[in-house]
Amino acid sequence: MKKIDASELDAIIRNAIHTFQTPALSIAVIEDGEISYAKGFGTLCDGKAEQADEHTSYAIASISKSTVSTALAMLAEQKLFNWQDKVTRFMPEFRLYDSYAWQEFTILDLLCHRSGLKSESAGTLWYGSDYAREEVVRRLQFLRPADSFRNRFAYQNVFYLVAGLLIERISGTSWDDFITHQLFQPLGMTRTFATLAARQAANITNLACPHAMIGGKLTPVPDRNHDNVGPAASVLSTAVDLAAYLRLFLHEGMAGTTQILKPESVKFLHTPVIFYDQPKRSQLIPQRMTSHFPGYALGWQVQDYGGTVRIGHSGGIDGMRSRIEMLPEKGCGVAILTNSEDYRAYSSVMFSVLDRFLELEPADWVEALTHDEDDESDTRAEPQPSVPNYIHDIRRLCGTYRDIAYGDLSVNVENDGLVLRFSHTPAFTADLTQSRGNVFRSIWRDRYIPEGWVVFKTDEAGNGTALHLEQPRLLDVDFNELEEWLPRVAA
Repeated sequence: MKKIDASELDAIIRNAIHTFQTPALSIAVIEDGEISYAKGFGTLCDGKAEQADEHTSYAIASISKSTVSTALAMLAEQKLFNWQDKVTRFMPEFRLYDSYAWQEFTILDLLCHRSGLKSESAGTLWYGSDYAREEVVRRLQFLRPADSFRNRFAYQNVFYLVAGLLIERISGTSWDDFITHQLFQPLGMTRTFATLAARQAANITNLACPHAMIGGKLTPVPDRNHDNVGPAASVLSTAVDLAAYLRLFLHEGMAGTTQILKPESVKFLHTPVIFYDQPKRSQLIPQRMTSHFPGYALGWQVQDYGGTVRIGHSGGIDGMRSRIEMLPEKGCGVAILTNSEDYRAYSSVMFSVLDRFLELEPADWVEALTHDEDDESDTRAEPQPSVPNYIHDIRRLCGTYRDIAYGDLSVNVENDGLVLRFSHTPAFTADLTQSRGNVFRSIWRDRYIPEGWVVFKTDEAGNGTALHLEQPRLLDVDFNELEEWLPRVAA
C-alpha cells in the first residue's frame, strides 16, 4: 500500500524550496521496490523560465563514492583482490607522510575515512586545479596527519580517488568506464555520467544550474569541474536514474532478471565499519533526526530513524546539494537533488518522506529546520600586523612562495596592485589590498571564494620572506592544511 500522498508531498516541496531559496528540486520516491512518485519543481536557473522535472541533470558530488565501493565489490566477487590487500600491492608508488600508514593501508581502509589525516584533506590539491588524478595522489605524501592511523573518523575525498585508480589497476578499465558500462548502462541510467566532461560530450539538455549565496544574494555559479577527483565527487545524474540505482540495492543486487551484485556483497557494503559523532541540533528540531548509531560503511552512511535502519549518502558540490536514502527493511527509498547550497531544502523533504514511510506522526520539517544551528559560517578576524608601518614598496613582496604539498604561489604587481595566484588553480587568484602594515585583504576574483587575509613576513630591507594565508574554508578545501608560513623561494 502506497504511503505517499502526491498532493501533500507537492505542497511540502513547494514550501521547502520557497523557504530555503532553492530554485529547483527533483525527486523520485520508491515504495515496495518500485517508483511511486517522481517530479521536478522550480526552475533550472533562478529568474529563468525553464522548469525542472524528474529527468533534470544535477551534480551528485559525494554520492559518487558508492559507485567506487560497488565497482570494487564486483571485482571482489571475481576474486581479483582481497579487501585486506595492501594498497601497495596494486599501487607500489602509494605514499603517505606516515610511513606505517602507507605500508599498512588496505583497500578497505580507503573507503571508511580513518586515514589519520584531517577531514577533507588534499582539497587544496584537487579543487579547481590542473593536477591530474595521479599527481593529486602523489602529493599526499607531503600532508601531515592530524591523528593516528585508524584511530577515528575524518571524512575524506582523496582516498576514494585512490580507490578509483585501483579499479583500473585491478581490472584494466578506468573507474569512469567501469561504472558506465557495468553499472549505469545495465541499470538503464541513460542520463548519468561519470564526469562533467562526459556529460558535456553527450550534449544533453535539461541541466540544473548551480546557485550559491554571494554577498547575501542567491547567484548562479558556473559548474565546477571536479573530474580530477572523479571517483569521490564527479558523477552527474537525475532523480529517476538514482531511483534505479537505489532499487539495485533494495532488490539485493538484482536489476530486472540480472544479478549485478550478490546479496552478500550488498550486505557487506552496507555494514558499518566506523562510527562518528553527529553535530548538536536545536531542541526545536525533532530528536528522531539524530541517530543513535551514526556509522559509515563502504561509501554509505548507516543510521537509524524511527527505530528502522536507514542507509544513504549526501552530496555537496559548488551550488548543489543532494541526498539518497533507503529503508531496506521497508523496501522504500528516495532520491532528492537540488541546485542550491542550503541542505535544509532536501533534508526537510527527505524527513517528511521518511515519516510517511514509517507512519510516524509527521513533523513540519520545513519549520523545524529553520531553527537548525548546524550551518555556521567560517569567518576570520583580521590578523594583527607585526610590521606597524605602511609598506610603501609592494614590489619587494613579489616573488614565488612555496608549499611543500601544493606547490607554488606567486605574488606579482598587476595594474599597480598585488595579485596572489595559486599556480595550478585559476580560481585561487586574489587581488591583495593592504590593510595595516604587513596584513593584506585577499579579494578573490572568483566571487564564490570567500574573502580572507594574507600576512607577509619581511626582512629588514622590507623584502618578503614568507606568507601566511588566513582564509575561510570551502566545503572541501581547508586552507589550514597548507604550511603555516610559505617561504619565498630564490628566483
